[in-house]
Amino acid sequence: MKAYENAKTMGSEKLIAEIAASGLLEFGADRTPVADKWKLVNEERDIQTNPIRVVAGLNNSDMNGALLVILKEKTDQVLEGMQIAALAVDAEEMYLYIPDWEASYAQELMEIAAAHGVQVRTGIVNVRESRGGAFHHIETMAALTELLEDSQGQAAGQTGENGRALTAAQEALSGTWMAVCQNGVTGPLTRVTYGTKLSDLIAAQAGETDIAALKAIAVGTRLYDAASVLDMVILPDTLIGNGVVTLYGSECCMIHEAEQMLAAERRHSCGKCTFCREGLIQLHTMTREITLGQGKKNFPEMMTEIGEAMTFSTPCSMGQTASDFTMGTLKYFESEYTDHIRKKKCVNNVCKAFQSIYIDPNVCQGCEECADVCPKDAIEGKKGYIHMIDEFECDKCGKCMEVCENDAIIQTAGRVPKLPTRLTKVGKFRKR
Repeated sequence: MKAYENAKTMGSEKLIAEIAASGLLEFGADRTPVADKWKLVNEERDIQTNPIRVVAGLNNSDMNGALLVILKEKTDQVLEGMQIAALAVDAEEMYLYIPDWEASYAQELMEIAAAHGVQVRTGIVNVRESRGGAFHHIETMAALTELLEDSQGQAAGQTGENGRALTAAQEALSGTWMAVCQNGVTGPLTRVTYGTKLSDLIAAQAGETDIAALKAIAVGTRLYDAASVLDMVILPDTLIGNGVVTLYGSECCMIHEAEQMLAAERRHSCGKCTFCREGLIQLHTMTREITLGQGKKNFPEMMTEIGEAMTFSTPCSMGQTASDFTMGTLKYFESEYTDHIRKKKCVNNVCKAFQSIYIDPNVCQGCEECADVCPKDAIEGKKGYIHMIDEFECDKCGKCMEVCENDAIIQTAGRVPKLPTRLTKVGKFRKR
């Protein structure tokens, strides 16, 4: 509790001045100077109807939760940081939000949090309920404690009459925590010093990856063409969101990835804000229709307009960043939209709507294995007869291909050859 005790000896004004001089920025999706947040809370407190609160947690847009490790490993620092923030804004209450999927951990945390005067809640942060308060990332709260642990009233990292230059303060301001996600697996959090190149971080955490073969990279919620971002230098004002760098290989369809991301965001969003709720519905519907071969020429323009509106029309990071990934696909992978919408093809054959599955009548032996495993009962045939796939019933799951010992079932994005239209004995089909 040394940092908290040091903060109490300063008083609110001196505390805010100390943090302003340190240059501490909010972590996560919002890189606002922490001192500026506190000043705004104090300036507007007389017009607020809610109790003034300090609220900490992950960003609402964080669906990965990798940064929750900071809270688990630095529990006391995070809680003490909330107490320090409460001193700065004279807060009446303190709320710590834990993701729903960590409900058991939230239960375990309640007793220790209560000792700091903090209430633990689960779910995404309720911005409306605590409007007018100070909202912080858990990483910010841990850094705040580190800054003030040995404070004697001088600006952190500076020298004064006490000539202090703190190791803890320097550490808090020198970098951030990040992880690399590849093939759906997120690696361990690594302390990344400001000034590090993104390519060096990827090489360190995913050493066997052929960086030159990467197609796209997402830094937090923001998607980039890999070639355009590998030389990015991670700086204090870099928007890193959830701290996760996600790698996408050349085999990916970025519109399919956008559809998957939007579907996940719809499940994660609370749905209370119109622009977030309706924007996600419309963006998801259009990307899904594009992957199903039903996209229209005006979809990209409409999606851009909706995505831009979402960024400034919602009160929390969920709505503000929910369109980031999709906007990145529109900016860097325009050709894929052209292929899907106008040329009716998916270059990497990821979107099943642009593929056809058929049974080669010259290879089929009429063994009935494919018909037995088809979940849609979309294969017609009997023993000794060439089997046929009903393209309207087939969902292209590929199970028939797995069991065909003769490799008679073909998947293609090209033209399908002439096939039997009625049951024909094996070896009797002739093209006409």
